[in-house]
Amino acid sequence: MTTQVANNVTVEIAEALKSVLADQFVLYTKARNYHWNVTGGHFFRLHELFEKLYDELADDIDEVAERIRALGAYAPGAMSEFLKLSNITETENYYPEADEMVNTFTNDYELVTNRILENAARIQDEYKDEVTAGLLYGLAQKYQKNIWMLKSLINN
Repeated sequence: MTTQVANNVTVEIAEALKSVLADQFVLYTKARNYHWNVTGGHFFRLHELFEKLYDELADDIDEVAERIRALGAYAPGAMSEFLKLSNITETENYYPEADEMVNTFTNDYELVTNRILENAARIQDEYKDEVTAGLLYGLAQKYQKNIWMLKSLINN
């Protein structure tokens, strides 16, 4: 297992991680928004679920940011940076109904998970960085479970 990465590729790995970090942070912000603004018959259930998800994402964000730092790069920390790097869209002053929140969040979670898997495979195959790839694969596994749970809410 490779644990040391050649200096010439650490920048490329860190750049890939920055996009993951940005996606996670925008998803985290969306979970906070939905937690604060959910209404309707499933309020308590969804309020608690969004809180669980943003708490989990906060820990994951920290892990990815610290990996970026361990690779010798600076982690983005400004919302403007995250929005430039992320594939997740935000809509200002729009507060959807609970069902739409769950659908949107599920779709965004899938987008983040797919991007994580793509980056993990590339980091593993091209750069032979098993540590970073392992971190990303672990996140993807956790996120896939969350997606499954969110989808079961949609189907009920």
